[in-house]
Amino acid sequence: MKKLFFFLFFLSFFINPSSAFAEKIRSFEVQIAAHKNGLMDITETINYDFENLDRHGIYRFIPLYSKVGDLYRVVKIENLKIERDNNPENFEKTQSKDKIDIKIGNKNKTITGTHIYKISYTVENGIGSNFLDHDEIYWNATGNNWEVPIEAAKITIATDFGVEQKDYICFTGITGSKEKDCEVSGYSASNLGILSPGEGLTAVAVYPPNTFPKSILLRSFPKTFAETIFDPILKNYYLIFIFLNFILASYLFVWYQKNKNKKRFGKPVVNFDFPEDLNKERIPPALAGTIDTAKLERDDVVATIFDLAIRKYIKLEEINKSSKVLRVINTSHREQVITKFKEDDGKLNAYEKKLFNRLFEAGKSVEVDTLKKDFYKTFEEMEKDVFKLLVEKGYYLKNPKIQRSLLLFTGLFSLFTLNIFLAGILFFLSVKLIGRTAVGDEIDFKIDGLKLFLKSMDRNYKWQAEKFYIVEQMIPYAIALGYIDKFMESLKILKPDYNPSWYAGYSGSFYTNYAGFYSNIGNNIATSAPSSSSGFSGGSSGSGSGGGGGGSW
Repeated sequence: MKKLFFFLFFLSFFINPSSAFAEKIRSFEVQIAAHKNGLMDITETINYDFENLDRHGIYRFIPLYSKVGDLYRVVKIENLKIERDNNPENFEKTQSKDKIDIKIGNKNKTITGTHIYKISYTVENGIGSNFLDHDEIYWNATGNNWEVPIEAAKITIATDFGVEQKDYICFTGITGSKEKDCEVSGYSASNLGILSPGEGLTAVAVYPPNTFPKSILLRSFPKTFAETIFDPILKNYYLIFIFLNFILASYLFVWYQKNKNKKRFGKPVVNFDFPEDLNKERIPPALAGTIDTAKLERDDVVATIFDLAIRKYIKLEEINKSSKVLRVINTSHREQVITKFKEDDGKLNAYEKKLFNRLFEAGKSVEVDTLKKDFYKTFEEMEKDVFKLLVEKGYYLKNPKIQRSLLLFTGLFSLFTLNIFLAGILFFLSVKLIGRTAVGDEIDFKIDGLKLFLKSMDRNYKWQAEKFYIVEQMIPYAIALGYIDKFMESLKILKPDYNPSWYAGYSGSFYTNYAGFYSNIGNNIATSAPSSSSGFSGGSSGSGSGGGGGGSW
């Protein structure tokens, strides 16, 4: 009895294959209305039974091309509308070069049981009107890629301008099948048996020649934009490889040597004066340092603070700040303080104003140690203002970060595509080419001459003694250009009793204390945001990396 039961159970799948599926299409009806201009309005009515399964909706994809011998007919689908149970339904349409994918349903809702979907759209260039003896509408009604059985399928093809069909035939089965398990009645064709997954219903309605305008046939399948660009490149790769790695790479190297290499100016000569722009106006230390290195650095900001002090906007002071603990152990703590000496008189440029306002946002003075917390924000604003000013003055085309990033990315792409010689040149240029203009190069050459003076002040003490007011104002330039220690050694020989009015030390000489002040400012000026806190020392549930969540569809 058990063997008989299992035999009858499995036999039921062959007698009624549709019962093996939890979902099915009860009916699939297609209506085509062909117009004189060659357009077709198509409506698909799909009676879909989800049975007891929870689903969001259905998928439908429609090919956009068909083969006509050795040619291609590419159709255009527009005016897509979808209803479920006579109400507008949510859907998402995604189109590639060969098909349209339609995802129908609401991701936030599920449905069960039987529902009727109505999909309507307009097709352009879908009629076979290129034959000498006839026109035809050759349409795959259901498609052959449904994953569920279709119990009943029907397609109706008619014109809206009174032209009758000369013939009408239909086909069923898998793709390429000549099977005709279907019947034609008037303008309609219907299947006779259940269409299993992978099977479909196709119909051909034949009309007199020239019933419709001639459709467009292509000799090759249309290429995507990317294929249009990259196919010629792939076909001519060797020629392109030679051009990129030998011709272009060589040209870039020669161009650099001729137009951008500073050696073209010859050897720099010692410059005893401040760098000046084309209007004979002094170029501030931070701008000089940025022109030299193509980036705003911490020392450029420190140089600006010293420059503001020398120009009598601020005063740098070192005070004795003791506490009960320090007094017990008979010691004290030196605190560096920046005090406002005078208000902004309108002569400060944009980045100097940003710095000046940040220093005194809470009062007339600021302790250097307090700058560490959020100064990186001010630094970022100063950096933008510095390069905006350099671009306005014609020294740079743009912020060098942009050009360097572009050259580096192009170099990496060249290396990835095996254009090794070109990649090497681009990496070289990403270091050397910094977006500086010809005018900027000339200014930089003069700054190189100033650097010679700053690192070799001991060569002409007589001139320096006579022009000490100029030498004093060179201190910020020595900071910005990286020669402050050597400069101060020579300055001490030149004027050992130097005690500037813009600096007040707690004890000892200026030469003894300046280094601590300079170092402490540099250590407390943050140029980037602090790193995130450690989970071990200050973490909490729900913080840190990872996390998120998940669930079922």
